[in-house]
Amino acid sequence: MFVRPFRVKSSVQLKTSEKKKFRQLVESCFSNNPEIISVLPNKGAVLLTKLLPHDAGLGMVQVHSIDKVPLFVTLENDNVPIPTVHTLWKIPNLLPCVTMPYIVLDKLLGGADLMLPGIYPNSLPESWDTGDVVAVCSPDNGAALAVGVWVVSRAEAIANGLRGKGIYIYQVYQDQIWHFGNKEKLPNLPAPVYKSALEESEKTEDTETAQDTAEEETQGCVEPPTEDQGEDGVCNQECGGVEDLTHAVEEVSISKDDILLEACFRAIKTSVKKHDLPMLISTFYSQHVKHNCSEAVEIKQTRFKKVGVLMKELEKEGLLVVKEAKKGVFNITEVNFSHECLRRVKRLEKEEEGEEEEEEENIAVVQAFTCNAHVLPLFSKYGRKKGDIMLRKAMREHVTEYIRTKNLTNESNKKLVTLDPLLSSVMKTRDLTAPWNQIMQKVESNCGKCFVITLPDKFPITVKGDLPPIQFKVEKRTGNKKVTIVSNFEIFGIEAKELAQKLQHVMSSSASVVPGLKAGESNVLVQGDARRLASKLLLDQYRIPKTYVASS
Repeated sequence: MFVRPFRVKSSVQLKTSEKKKFRQLVESCFSNNPEIISVLPNKGAVLLTKLLPHDAGLGMVQVHSIDKVPLFVTLENDNVPIPTVHTLWKIPNLLPCVTMPYIVLDKLLGGADLMLPGIYPNSLPESWDTGDVVAVCSPDNGAALAVGVWVVSRAEAIANGLRGKGIYIYQVYQDQIWHFGNKEKLPNLPAPVYKSALEESEKTEDTETAQDTAEEETQGCVEPPTEDQGEDGVCNQECGGVEDLTHAVEEVSISKDDILLEACFRAIKTSVKKHDLPMLISTFYSQHVKHNCSEAVEIKQTRFKKVGVLMKELEKEGLLVVKEAKKGVFNITEVNFSHECLRRVKRLEKEEEGEEEEEEENIAVVQAFTCNAHVLPLFSKYGRKKGDIMLRKAMREHVTEYIRTKNLTNESNKKLVTLDPLLSSVMKTRDLTAPWNQIMQKVESNCGKCFVITLPDKFPITVKGDLPPIQFKVEKRTGNKKVTIVSNFEIFGIEAKELAQKLQHVMSSSASVVPGLKAGESNVLVQGDARRLASKLLLDQYRIPKTYVASS
């Protein structure tokens, strides 16, 4: 809900009577937990902020916060306050909790809701109804990562085989509500403990007679069949036991896929080094992936079935490059250690271990291409749509696959490709044949040009067209005094006010924020010639790639 920026309509401090009324409302909604009183003390100012989310259909949203910590979110026409992750960090047992793999957090930060296959089955509550508020955390840390509501009941989830949408996400760690507050780091809390439903069912069976047990196994229900049973012999009542849930869980294999992918991310981040490359894919899987798997998962139990298919999946995601050394032997030749999935795994691990040191991460700038109308006929065959962003590797894979599928490689000269009408149209040429490198260059030049900037702990930024470097311009003012104007830095996620403060400290002179040439653009004006020190600051502290900092 708050993944995209919102607009603040008003922000006022509650009066004593209003604060008392809201406190009573919270106590009534969470009467089963007396610790809720500690979140809203009698003393202390409560700030009420009214927001307009990016999705106008949600209406006005109220956020109650204390000391810049957002505690409760209330939707328009709904008088039930929903606790934020900050509140759940203070009272971990306030809401029922389910767990999910770490890699799902990226999808939630992208605005997706939590699907049922993305939830660990052993963390599902024994009962829930549509509209119940629920917390989402990781298996190793009890600190909530997200808060949402169930969109299906337990009976509907079982009937659907634990597939489809499960939880509508209201708030997630590191979304805009989190940035609106004090940006508190994820605490390290005891891991959630779930009572095994299967053990409970075994205890129940010990107290029942053998005849009742046989009837339960036959009918698949906890209670014996009643007159509500249909003619087909299936109980029409909702099954309250765990056998149906266990049966549904056995049919869901996507969660094992997530576990295996997560193990791959951890393996690349923790055990694979640059000097290990090239590495056999079998060595990578047996000696690295298996050792980083949180659960005993065999690749045959997943949708990949084979190690080669898993490597292709990782290659499509841009994590690594696999090449065939000789017939039937595949090596990992390159690894993208700055990939977003790897950085996310490492950051979560450091927070869970309670390390206070912040990871120094570079800003990654990758050239990419957009799928325009000219090349769309070719790339639409591989699920691409107009405006989609493709990395160079993915784009070349599509072109290579098309050529091999159509058997366009020249039999007499493998370096040449016979151009069919579609390739000729995309390349804008009338030649009958062309070498591989020329095809790739022509297709790249006819695609739209863009850059993807990956920022630490922020969402990637896409810039269409050329990416201008950060510029320094020295001007003379009255009295032959020099000033330096720094521009084009906001595209790299640098705030003008923050940069001005740092430059003022480094230069020991005044620095201010001034409007730029473009509408909404801000520049920083520094007294004196600050080119050398400003360049050093951007390279060392902000870790901007040297290519995108103008020479001083």
